Amino acid sequence: MGKKQTAQTLLEADTFYIEEGSQQQYARVLGPRGNHQHEVQFVNGEQTLVTLPPRFRNLVWVKRGHYVVVDPSSGTTSEKVGGEIVHVLFPKHIKQLEQDGKWPSEFSKDKTASSPAKPERTNDEDEEEEEDDLLFVNNNRPIIYETESEDETSDEE
Repeated sequence: MGKKQTAQTLLEADTFYIEEGSQQQYARVLGPRGNHQHEVQFVNGEQTLVTLPPRFRNLVWVKRGHYVVVDPSSGTTSEKVGGEIVHVLFPKHIKQLEQDGKWPSEFSKDKTASSPAKPERTNDEDEEEEEDDLLFVNNNRPIIYETESEDETSDEE
């Protein structure tokens, strides 16, 4: 099996469920810590380091805020490492888990809390903002504003 076929089988599974009786848990990635280790937070709020196995290293980039499935019983070669990433969840996996009712409600709350409700805006405010967005701003030059006090001092000379 070639590299491309291996990547497809690892990453493109339509559905992924945690098996009953296994120690696998859903976790949110808090950030990379180097040497293929990532800090994750479990549903109960516990934080630990986990390793990314070699089969995922050149196929998937795990970033802060991604969701993964962690097996705490495997990959523990040191005291600091608390498990191994078994599966990386993509948005389509999370959507499917939410539809099936198997996604933890603690992680669903985080999604809604991270996007605050925007206050309602009038059409005039929207038009003004669109006009401001269309103007080109050169960030390489300092912006100099002329004030009335500068104009008065130049007239006196």
